[in-house]
Amino acid sequence: MAAQGTRIESPDESNLNKEKFYYSHPPHQNQQILTNQTSITRREVRRKKTKKIEKFKNACKKTTTFLFSRVGLCIVCIGYVAVGGLIFRSIEGSYEDEKMKNKSLVGDLVNIRTDNLVHEIWNMTKFEKVFHEKNYTSKLKKKLIEYQKNLTDAVKDGYKGSLSYNATKWTYPGSILYSVTIVTTIGYGHITCETDTGKIVTIFYAIFGIPMMLLCLANIGSSMANLFRFMYARVCCGYCNYVKRRNIRMKAAATLSSAAAAGQANAAAAAAALSLAALTSNNLIAHASADEKQNENEKFAKTADATELIDLIDETNVVDYKKITVPISITLFVLSSYVLLGGILFKTLEEWTVIEGVYFCFITLSTIGLGDYVPGNSINDTDTQAELKLVGCSLYLLMGLSLLAMCFNLMQEEVTAKFKKLAVRLGIIDDPNYW
Repeated sequence: MAAQGTRIESPDESNLNKEKFYYSHPPHQNQQILTNQTSITRREVRRKKTKKIEKFKNACKKTTTFLFSRVGLCIVCIGYVAVGGLIFRSIEGSYEDEKMKNKSLVGDLVNIRTDNLVHEIWNMTKFEKVFHEKNYTSKLKKKLIEYQKNLTDAVKDGYKGSLSYNATKWTYPGSILYSVTIVTTIGYGHITCETDTGKIVTIFYAIFGIPMMLLCLANIGSSMANLFRFMYARVCCGYCNYVKRRNIRMKAAATLSSAAAAGQANAAAAAAALSLAALTSNNLIAHASADEKQNENEKFAKTADATELIDLIDETNVVDYKKITVPISITLFVLSSYVLLGGILFKTLEEWTVIEGVYFCFITLSTIGLGDYVPGNSINDTDTQAELKLVGCSLYLLMGLSLLAMCFNLMQEEVTAKFKKLAVRLGIIDDPNYW
């Protein structure tokens, strides 16, 4: 029948299936089925694209979060300095190498001039009137002044005392130190870019590097401040609070004994009140919030047993280390010790005096960077020694700036706490925890 369709015999099975499908459905149903299948396929494609976009967004969020974390910022800054060293080494190092190719070696030039000076002095001694002091000394002085001028020019070109020394300032360690001095705003000035490309790169390198380094140092300083505050609370404050609690416990036991001997019924309550007042006056719970103080008061008010009172005194929660402020004298001592140790270290490495070493460390950590003292510029240093000194100076600089940020953080908290106490005493604020 026409409704059932006409079967066309064919040896190909695929053609048979197609014919069966076509003739078993009306034409408008076939078109609708194909349209539905196409729409389903498009939705699946869009769904896959949406999933890929969501995965990409999540990856970007995680990457951004990690980069702006404390560990991520440190890694980014270290990488930024390392890449900066490579960039400046490739730009200025190639230019420096090109200059050295167009000249004789600085050491060889000094060697030639030294030989010429010796030869000229010998000729003067041989042919001039040696015993005529005025003429001889005036000519000899001119020769020595000229040689001195040439030697000074050779030192400016990088001569360090070796007769065959090929001066190279833009080594990789030297480029790293240059990058560090840029992002930390120190700028020794002992090495500068000579090419226009290097100068332009320095400008943009500083524009992006300085804010990044300041943010990194602030985060590192905050972490180090928390660590130092924790150690100070556990070591210094922990021992002092232990001694205070021991004395309060002994006084409470004596109060209980005397009250019990006198036959007082509320001996534990009286001792609890005295202990709470002693704990508060000795700053064992003075930094707590109002709710925490209220909880402590309720605990001591409900105490009715002597043993319970002693245990409560021992279990009194010492101030949270995050609420403790480190005295400014201790932070200044830490900074002074770091500068002094650096001065002794550079005295050993650079053959400076202790005063010169301390002066260099202070000028460096204060980001003044006069550049009159720079490690690795000694005449007797080999290339390896100079590079190691430059790397050591970079590490000392970065660690010192982090320590400086930590000390500034601690001193700021101490000054803020002092002003809060002063405001409470003057009646400007009622609760020191309001701010």
